[in-house]
Amino acid sequence: MQKIHHWFSLQELIDLVEYSSPVFRVSSIQESYVFCLNITKMHYENFPVASLCIPQHIRKYTAAIYSFSRIADDIADEGSLEIDVEKQLYYLQMMENHITICFSQQYTGDNPLWIALQDMFCQTKISLAPFLQLLKAFKQDCVFTQPKSMEDVYDYCAHSANPVGDIILQLHKNKNETTIELSNYICTGLQLANFLQDIYIDKINGRTYIPKDFLNGVSLHTDDIISDEVFNHAFDMMYMKTKELFDKGSHLICHLDSFRLRCEIALIIEGGNAILEITRAHRKVLLSQKISLSVHRILVTACKALIRVLRSYT
Repeated sequence: MQKIHHWFSLQELIDLVEYSSPVFRVSSIQESYVFCLNITKMHYENFPVASLCIPQHIRKYTAAIYSFSRIADDIADEGSLEIDVEKQLYYLQMMENHITICFSQQYTGDNPLWIALQDMFCQTKISLAPFLQLLKAFKQDCVFTQPKSMEDVYDYCAHSANPVGDIILQLHKNKNETTIELSNYICTGLQLANFLQDIYIDKINGRTYIPKDFLNGVSLHTDDIISDEVFNHAFDMMYMKTKELFDKGSHLICHLDSFRLRCEIALIIEGGNAILEITRAHRKVLLSQKISLSVHRILVTACKALIRVLRSYT
C-alpha cells in the first residue's frame, strides 16, 4: 500500500474516487481502515476526528466516513487543483455512484475508500441517505451562489452539516425523533460558527455564506465596499442565530445513552461556543485573517464539556 502524504494532488484525489485504485490499492479490509485512519491525521481540525470520545469499535467507521467527506470536500473546494466545475461535478457524481454500490454490497474493486465504506455499511446498517445529502452539498459548493436569506443558509446546512449528526447518532444506535431534531440544531449551529471563523478563507475562495439580506446585498468576496456598521450588523445577526441553535440543541446530551457520546456532543457544543466567542472578540480582523483556537482555549473548552456532561446526569 502506498504511503499517504500530507496532502493529495489532483491525480491522487481522482485515483481515490475511481472504482479501482492503481496508486492506493489495498488487499484487505483491515488495510483499508488503516488508510482511512491515516487520512484523518492529514488535515487540521479544531478537534481531532476519531477521538478518544468515540468507542474503539466504531472509530474505524468514523475514519472511513470522514475520509469520504474529506475527499469529496477537497474535490468541491480545492481551488488550487485547477479543476473546472464540470469535472468537479463529474467526480462527485462518480462518488455517488460508487457509494451506492457499496451500500448495495456489490463493490469488488481494490480502492481502500470504497472497501472500508462497504464494510462499514455492512457492519453498522447505517442508511445511505445522509451520504447522498452530503454529496448534494458538495455539488452546491461547485456552483456556489451567495444565499439570499437565512432560509437559504439553513437549507444548505440541512445537506452539509445535519447529515453528519444523523450518521453519528446511527453509529451509536441512538437515533430517534427527539435526538435527530436536537442534533440538527447543533450541527447547523456548528456550521454557522465555522462560517464566521472562515470568513477570510471563504472570501479568498470567492464565497460569502453570510446571507445578502444581512449585508445589504453586498458580497464579501467582491470589490464591494462594506462599512463597519453593515459588517457588524451581519456578524451580530449570525452570532445570535448560532447561539440560539446551540441553546436549543444543548438538551441532546440528556437524551443520549452513552457517556462517551455525551462527551463527544458536549465537546462539539462547547467547541462551537468557543469559536463564536473568539470570532466575536476578533471581529475586526475576520476579513483579513482566520482566527483559530489556542491550545489554552481548547483545554478550557474540554473542561467545560466535561462539566456539561456531569451536569447532564443530575
